[in-house]
Amino acid sequence: MSNYDISPSPSMTLTSNEQIRAYVNPTRMTILALLAQEKQSVSGVARQLNVHPANITHHFKLMEKLELIKLVEKRETGKNLEKFYRAVAYTFSINPGVEAANKKMLALSILRDSLTTALHILNNLPVDQDVLGVLKTVRLSPDNIVKFEQKLLELANEFGESSSETGAVYSLNASLYPTETGNLPAQEISIRVDE
Repeated sequence: MSNYDISPSPSMTLTSNEQIRAYVNPTRMTILALLAQEKQSVSGVARQLNVHPANITHHFKLMEKLELIKLVEKRETGKNLEKFYRAVAYTFSINPGVEAANKKMLALSILRDSLTTALHILNNLPVDQDVLGVLKTVRLSPDNIVKFEQKLLELANEFGESSSETGAVYSLNASLYPTETGNLPAQEISIRVDE
């Protein structure tokens, strides 16, 4: 059948909120990485992710609509028409083209989307994997905000660089934002769920 294969561009900068929010989803990032390597069908990607194709079809539809992937080939396979897709770029970078206030909202929206995705897939994860949730209010000076951000990134990088091929893959979802607590004392909620 038709074949209109493409080679991905070396890189693509995402500037629209819709594209950025679609891209930063962990499942879609994985799919994009696979489709950057070679053209694949929804079924082929589903096999690699060890999921049912119906669980990822909506990701393909959204990425195609937002032009992160392109349909590159259609194959007749008996009664079915198999569609093959390719990522439009090998790598993606983010550069929101909006004012600072909207960038802040975008950052928190991305984190919310990430947590929402985690909630949906949590039931399919092995029960022996840990989950940690911390919600803490703190009073920080502008200098301490910068120091806190640097230390958090250093900690994440330290453990990210020392990761091994074995063990479970975890996502770290961190946010620092102003609240309306006024002069209330600092508070902490810590929830650790392990086996």
